[in-house]
Amino acid sequence: MKKYIRNYIASTAMITVLLGCLNSYGQDKKQELSISVGGPGSFLKYNTPGDVVPGNGINAGIRYSYYLSESLSLGIGAEYQTYKSDVKFSSISGRYAATDAENENFQFRYTANGLRETQKLGYINIPVSIQFETPGTTQLYLAAGAKVGFAVNGTYESKMENLTTSGFYPQYNVELFSPAFAGFARTNNVQTAKEDLDTEVSYSATFETGVKQKIGDKSAIYIGVYLDYGLNNIYDKSSNKNFIQYAPELPVQLQHNSVLESPFANDVRLVSYGLKLRFAIR
Repeated sequence: MKKYIRNYIASTAMITVLLGCLNSYGQDKKQELSISVGGPGSFLKYNTPGDVVPGNGINAGIRYSYYLSESLSLGIGAEYQTYKSDVKFSSISGRYAATDAENENFQFRYTANGLRETQKLGYINIPVSIQFETPGTTQLYLAAGAKVGFAVNGTYESKMENLTTSGFYPQYNVELFSPAFAGFARTNNVQTAKEDLDTEVSYSATFETGVKQKIGDKSAIYIGVYLDYGLNNIYDKSSNKNFIQYAPELPVQLQHNSVLESPFANDVRLVSYGLKLRFAIR
């Protein structure tokens, strides 16, 4: 939560700089102000043995452009973008050393079948780009640049058809599948509560192209396609966590971590693409 607050402050500061650029807007035709909406493809892309299902998201933003010539402009903006992904596993399992409430060492084991995890993120992105457009009333345009994104919210929740947990005690050569209060059980239809997902700053390359239709002397409509592709890992974990985390306090309350925190996923990047509609005044 503290990181989200810091990111919100940082993004607000950059938006304030953008608004400063808008103070002089309207003094000449070298400046253009536009608002936009885009979507629907927007998801987290990462390496995993599971099956990632890309989700949908939307973006809405504002852009200020300064024309160096009639065909070339520099732009800076601010936008809010949502991302969503689902990851599915037919089965995942793990085992690791643990100590129970009676200070006995054992190997905790788990198997989750029919796992599905949903991940949702919200980012404030600050794009900087250069745009080229052809002359005329109906123009072709091409824009390219980069974006820096600050996470302002993120959550995950998991569902499992069944979860089996057990404890193997090598000193007794026995594997316990009960009692449940000790954390050993077989449970069907497991659904976790929604938990926070803490991600890092994102850096992306952005491309957009389409048609700009002028409406009179001072306004225009842009209709185009766009692609934003993440250049960095936004979940740079210092160490892998166990997907199912054992705790010795009785009754045992097992912790369900995100797949992104576990060894089952790495190199998490943000991707967004689709159609973009902009309305501009100049």
